Amino acid sequence: MKVIDGLHAFIWRDARTNNCNTYVIDGSKKILIDPGHRRLMGHVRSGLMECDLSIDQIDVVMITHGHPDHLEGVQAFDESKTLFTMSEEEYHFITKAMGGYLNIPEPVFFLREGEVTIGDCHFRIIATPGHSPGSVSIYWSDQKVLFTGDVIFKQSIGRTDLPGGRGRTLK
Repeated sequence: MKVIDGLHAFIWRDARTNNCNTYVIDGSKKILIDPGHRRLMGHVRSGLMECDLSIDQIDVVMITHGHPDHLEGVQAFDESKTLFTMSEEEYHFITKAMGGYLNIPEPVFFLREGEVTIGDCHFRIIATPGHSPGSVSIYWSDQKVLFTGDVIFKQSIGRTDLPGGRGRTLK
């Protein structure tokens, strides 16, 4: 679904197709945010096809937080072609909590609070812990778009009952 010029959303519909919303920014660099579960990457592949893109054309995968339903799909990307990034605190938390289960690559760079530029896109990374310890929100300042992962849900805040979640911190 086209949200605005250069931004498409692959919206979560049911647990059989994917468990998170995924976004692709089609700028000078192709940026994908939160690929979801690996076994459900058909959802992402179909969305990319609608944008005349493929997995191999994605330059950077950005992760809002490390729960498998947002992160696991990073395994479907070729590490030699696609950069992977998430917050350092979240990377260490999730690799310790999940052990070798996720088998994800180490990020090429870590998302830290502050500004980051990828291609022609400028983002502000905002630490938003609570749903998970190292969760970040990604603010695309040029377009005034905020990617929150699971910090907020429709008419509610995100869950805090998973390991590392803290309701008081999220609020």
